[in-house]
Amino acid sequence: MDSTTLSHSNLPPVIPLERHAFFLDLDGTLAPIVDNPEDACLPEATRHLLTQLVAQTDGAVAVISGRALADVDRILGALRLPVSGSHGLELRLSTAADHAPKQSAGIPAPVIDRLEEFAVLHGVTSERKPGAIALHYRKAPDQGEACRAFVDTLVGEDASLRGLHGKMVSEVALKGVDKGGAVTRFMASPAFAERLPVMVGDDVTDEDGFRAAQAMGGFGIKIGQGPTDAQHRIADVAGFADWLKEILH
Repeated sequence: MDSTTLSHSNLPPVIPLERHAFFLDLDGTLAPIVDNPEDACLPEATRHLLTQLVAQTDGAVAVISGRALADVDRILGALRLPVSGSHGLELRLSTAADHAPKQSAGIPAPVIDRLEEFAVLHGVTSERKPGAIALHYRKAPDQGEACRAFVDTLVGEDASLRGLHGKMVSEVALKGVDKGGAVTRFMASPAFAERLPVMVGDDVTDEDGFRAAQAMGGFGIKIGQGPTDAQHRIADVAGFADWLKEILH
């Protein structure tokens, strides 16, 4: 779906909660995007909606984020949910389970060193995560092109790595790990099985999740503008909260 316009025709429908499972991105979907990623917080009204959604779906709600799993838990606070962190590398299938990172080699130390040196020289922020390292340039948007080019150069030198370019962030991540894989693994677990998956996100890194959900008979919801494979679209974080209110009993 290449259209970048919002129209009534591609808004998501009201759906029966007992038949669906929900996979939700965090930043830009549940929580507004902020200049400093460490300052992100979940609005109390959204926390209340999520609590209702969990109750009305018998727990078939998970957060799938590019953040590390521990960071997702920090933002969710007392609301403990199944979580996939680091773009699918970390996975906690249920609220009772400890997280189980997928076994895989980490980002090579020389790549980390080069990215962190680049961040210092260009006035952007580097962030180490399990299986990835990111360059955040929201505070220095003029450095975006340089960040993207440098990440592309690094991944071009190592076939085990891939570049991820999102909203004001570029990352070097491990190949073979993405949000689509996280959706697939969740759907094989008892709390989510035999439901139709709904993947919701705002960024390029959510596209794998959209495609996975739609391949299993569910659908994706893109938050905001931009080309997408998602079947549906909602304008912004507030609009998504309004849709949740509409589908809750």
